Amino acid sequence: MAAPKTSAPASDTREQRIEVLMNELRPKVEEAVRRLVERAVDVPEAQEFGTIDFEFRDAGQQIVTEVRQASLASRKKRGT
Repeated sequence: MAAPKTSAPASDTREQRIEVLMNELRPKVEEAVRRLVERAVDVPEAQEFGTIDFEFRDAGQQIVTEVRQASLASRKKRGT
């Protein structure tokens, strides 16, 4: 179940804005990490290094993209 999205008023402190973004991103990050862990557990030892490295890199880049998009959306909501 996804956490409800909350907007961050301009008067929020830095820590409050971080918490809002963390709460928004947490389900997506946990889902991505879960997929990575499952993949790591399931991969045959002979394939432990190789293609899986690209899958892990791509997953990391997707998480970075999610963070950037959430941060940008938060800034637009605050008008900064």
